[in-house]
Amino acid sequence: MSNPPPTAPAKPISDSRRIASLNQTMAAHTAGEPLWVFAYGSLLWDPCFQFDHRAPARLPGWVRRTCLWTVHARGSLAQPGLFYGLDTEPDGFCDGAVYTLSQESLDHGLDQLWRREMHAAVYVPRWLTLETEQGQARALTFVVNRAHEQYAGALDPETAADYIAKAWGKFGSCAEYYAATVAALRTQGLEDADLFALLRQVEQCSNR
Repeated sequence: MSNPPPTAPAKPISDSRRIASLNQTMAAHTAGEPLWVFAYGSLLWDPCFQFDHRAPARLPGWVRRTCLWTVHARGSLAQPGLFYGLDTEPDGFCDGAVYTLSQESLDHGLDQLWRREMHAAVYVPRWLTLETEQGQARALTFVVNRAHEQYAGALDPETAADYIAKAWGKFGSCAEYYAATVAALRTQGLEDADLFALLRQVEQCSNR
């Protein structure tokens, strides 16, 4: 089941709400311990923080799903686009990368991360357990907020590709967002067959 596009851009949350979300989330992290952040989308190719280490990681029980409308950043009210987010899938998994945030600039890095990922509360910060080459790691992860008005739900690939191919917004085309993520995944040796197939459909729509 899918939800229609929103009729207005999402309003940014207040500074006080953003700071409260950051403080509440970080209260569950042990000070001085390495802070891991899971990247599955634009953070793969455009991290907004300094990091000391990056490694491949897998998040079980969640998938990278095209399930968020964008009518500002990569789309418009006249031609909505679609982002993806981490959505639950009991038998699924999402391959991405895990970063260790630099302790020297930790506060600044977290502030930038919250300003970006929690701009309109489309996501929810969660501490989730990843699988890495060195074993399990507890990492900060931003999952989709299903209660948000931008939550699109489940769209079939053909419909999603048509929206993505036509959408442009403040930060450029929606198709470029997908192409950049696919390129980053391939560069880092990561796989997502559904996303790769979706990008091919987007390219076919763009060439019509």
